[in-house]
Amino acid sequence: MLEGKVVKVRWVKPYPTAHNHIAVGDVLHETPQYLVLLCRTYHFGSHIGGGRNGILRQEEYVSGVLEGEKGVRIIPWSRIEVINELPAKTNWNVKVHIDQSGICYLANEQKTIISRPPERNS
Repeated sequence: MLEGKVVKVRWVKPYPTAHNHIAVGDVLHETPQYLVLLCRTYHFGSHIGGGRNGILRQEEYVSGVLEGEKGVRIIPWSRIEVINELPAKTNWNVKVHIDQSGICYLANEQKTIISRPPERNS
């Protein structure tokens, strides 16, 4: 059903100190147990990085985000929280930008949003 589509996947890790993990890329294969993606990954956490904004370079920590290298990932369905299907023409193999407000997005034509900062109660 998802093979050949471009997706954004958010999944959880099975340990308490884990933070959000997001993958963006092409679905290569799916089974009843797992989803296989050719993708880039983004790992989020307040303990990662320092600055508020910047352009993310591969394997660099910026503003709480670590970008993983392009590669094949196998993600179990039991760990997937949500899948967003993206337009077929989405160029996901590009740099990521984090703006002053904390929005993390792909530097592509659509400026595909990877994540938004959590809303804070004032």
